[in-house]
Parts: sequence; structure tokens; C-alpha cells
Amino acid sequence: MPAEPPITDPAVAAKCAEPAEFTLGADAHAMLDLLPDGIAVFDQQLRLHFANRVFRERLPTVVSGSAGPAGAGPAAASAEPTSLPASLSTALQRVLEGVPAASALVEQPRPGESSRLIELLVRLFPLGGQRGAMVQARDVTAKVRSERAQRESESLLGAILETCGVGLCMCDHRGRHVTVNRAYCDLFGYRPEELVGRHYTKVLPPEEFEHGQAIFDGYMGGQGPAVLATELRGRRKDGTVLYVELSARVLIREDGRRFLVASMTDITDRKEHTTQLAERADDAQREAQTKSELLLALQERLELIQRQHHQILDLSAPILDIWEGVLAVPLIGSIDQARATTITERLLQAVVRHRAKLVLIDLTSVEELDQASADSVSRLIRALRLLGTRALLTGLRPQVALRLSELALDLKELESLRSLKDGLRRCLGWS
Repeated sequence: MPAEPPITDPAVAAKCAEPAEFTLGADAHAMLDLLPDGIAVFDQQLRLHFANRVFRERLPTVVSGSAGPAGAGPAAASAEPTSLPASLSTALQRVLEGVPAASALVEQPRPGESSRLIELLVRLFPLGGQRGAMVQARDVTAKVRSERAQRESESLLGAILETCGVGLCMCDHRGRHVTVNRAYCDLFGYRPEELVGRHYTKVLPPEEFEHGQAIFDGYMGGQGPAVLATELRGRRKDGTVLYVELSARVLIREDGRRFLVASMTDITDRKEHTTQLAERADDAQREAQTKSELLLALQERLELIQRQHHQILDLSAPILDIWEGVLAVPLIGSIDQARATTITERLLQAVVRHRAKLVLIDLTSVEELDQASADSVSRLIRALRLLGTRALLTGLRPQVALRLSELALDLKELESLRSLKDGLRRCLGWS
């Protein structure tokens, strides 16, 4: 291809040496105005050569110095470098110096409204044989504010998690700690770096491994309730054992990964108090059982004594069935009121049971009667008379006879003999 002839006209040569103008047709203008992002072109002197409709709307202060419509040719390149935001000017200079791309964030105030956040992406752009820069402007207000709100929320949540008094942790599907808060570390005496990445069994005693594994496998397998609440033993770094109240649930992320989120509260004092109460209750129960056994033994002893008492009464005042219709009661020892009452009751029952017509009451072994006992004997005799049974006293000592006479009994109606033998003989004669 033949070389182009040199330009000999100085005016033409000077004109050709000037930077080429950036021009767009009307169709290109219309098409660029339809883009959702703002587009602008700057030269090496940071002068604006073109801006589409979206760019002009989002950054009106950048194009406010243009003499005519942006992109209308050289007349549009009238924005002064000093009118550009500092962040945009810095990004443009970096790209024009050779950096492939740069970015900037501009806050664009709006009268009566909240300001907008515009992200500017700057790339190298050939402009008539010179270096130029194309700027792509995107409204990232919602995105930035959302990210900012999320960071603030995460920061707030992090602060809450770190300051709350409940131990919190999150474990992955292999049972390794992913996240732990300060209370969780303080609970078991570890630093965060000593727990993150380590298996949860690090905070359990060996005897709780099986229980803990059953809980973990059940939840990670989707077999547990929505929220778990249980108690188990934990182990501190120094080896001491504590009791914790565990609450846990499964967290499923959007990518399908499952995590176990758990909270733990130290209930050692409460557990020990409950244990002490249970031990006291057991002690009280054992004491009550012991007392019950003692009372039972005492009752059995009293019953034995009572039986022995009755046996003694039977021996000291036996009721003898002599023959049909005749009973004999030899009284032995002293007779107080209580004994007299018992003898009376037993004798009257025997009279009725045997249909006795005659009762021999032998007082040979009775040395004396007090007033109450004499009254009892008197009432016994009267009761026998009411039952139609004759009473025959035998073996009366003088002092006993005197005591009976003081009761104003009709001694003429009272039959008495010297001895039991005489009484038995009298019975033979009666028979």
C-alpha cells in the first residue's frame, strides 16, 4: 500500500494535529439515553465530552457547566475539572495514568429529598487517538443502605450476643464450633480461638459423649422437636464438671447447610440445691420409716404387754368352771380399782357364757381392800344378783370383812365361808 503524501500546508497540518472530536449521531444518542445506567466520557483534561440522560439526571452538578447538551460535540466539553467530585476526579486521573479501571462513590444531594448514592465505574476509553475515560454511573442507594443496615444490624446483634449472659454457640454438621460468644467461653473457661473449629465434645465430660451425640444426630437428622430443652453435664477447661440447661434448634441456610444453634445456662447451683433437697427428702423419708418401724415395734411390744397383762390377770384371778352352773374365782394379791373393774367384766361375761347359778369368790389371798376396790366388789355382787346368780365369799380376812361391812351391805344376805374348801363342800350340799 503506497504511503500517504506528506501534508505541506501548515494550516492543514496544524488542524490534523488537533485531537479528534468525539461525536455521536442522533440514533446513538437515543440508544444511549435508553440505558439504565448513566454513561459519560471525559478527556485527559477531565473535560466532559458526553453524558446520556441518566447520567445528567443522577449527577446534574457534573454537567451543570456544559454550554449545550452533553454530547453535542466540542461545545459540550466545557465542564471544568474543578467542578468534579473529588472521588470522581481521583478515579479519572488514575485511569488516565494507566490503571485499567477505578471506582468512586458519590453522594448526590437532592432538594427536599434524601441524598442518593451513585457508584462510578471508570474505565479507559480511546478518544480520538488520546486517552479518555468512560464513566458508568449506577444508583446504589438502596444497595448501600441495605448493606449498611445489615452491617449495623450484624454489629448490633454481635454486641448483644457478646454482652448477654447466656452462653451461645453454633456448630456445623460435623459438630465443630463455628461461632461462640463471650458468655459461652466464660462458662467453660476457654478463649474463642480454643473452641472455634473444635468438636463440641471439648466442653463435655466423657460420660456425656453418648448423650450429646444422640442429641446432635437426632437434630441434624431432623428427628428432634423444633426446639430442644434438656439438661446435661458439661466440663470446664480445668476439668471441673458443671450442670447446664441446653436449648437448641437447627438452622438451615439458603445453600442447604445445617447448623445447630444452642444456648447453655449454668444451673449447677440449682441442681445442687435440688439434689440437697432430694437428699433431705430421702433422709426425712428414711427417718419417718425408722419412726414408723419403731412405732410398729412399740405397738407390738404394747400388745405383748397387754397380752401378758391379760395372762397375768387370768393367773391372778382365774375363772374356774367347777361343774355345770358353778364358777370359782380365786383372787390373788392386792385389788386396785382398775383390776377390780377388769375382773368384774370378765366374770360377768363368764357367768352369761356358762349360765352360772353360783359363783365362789375366794378372797383368801387378798390381805386388804381399799375403799374403791371394796366398792367394786360390792358392785360385782349386786351385778351377779341382777343376773340371777348367787355369790358366795370364801376366805375372808378380818380386815377385808370390816371393809365390806363399812359399805352398808346387808351382811345377812351375803353368804360367806371360812375357806374355799368349805365353799366347795357347800356347793356339793346345794347340788
